[in-house]
Amino acid sequence: MEWLVAWWDGFELWLVQLPYPLLATLMLVVLLPLCWSVAWVIDRGVDEVSAKVTGVRDAEPPPGRRERPDESRTTGGTVAGDHGVR
Repeated sequence: MEWLVAWWDGFELWLVQLPYPLLATLMLVVLLPLCWSVAWVIDRGVDEVSAKVTGVRDAEPPPGRRERPDESRTTGGTVAGDHGVR
């Protein structure tokens, strides 16, 4: 386990000694996709749980989920998502 601590200390020292523009760029390249992925997973998880828990029979499926052809609904002439507001 000491090798991991020594490696991390070396990595941390290398990271803090980088010039600020390079450090900021590196952090954006690493953290932006990571945070985006975590937010996507949380969003999908909440959509799935709320779809299973809801008692409304005609609730919209989570975004990205395709309806089966036998479950197709008519939107009554409105675009899906505009809720009839014109």
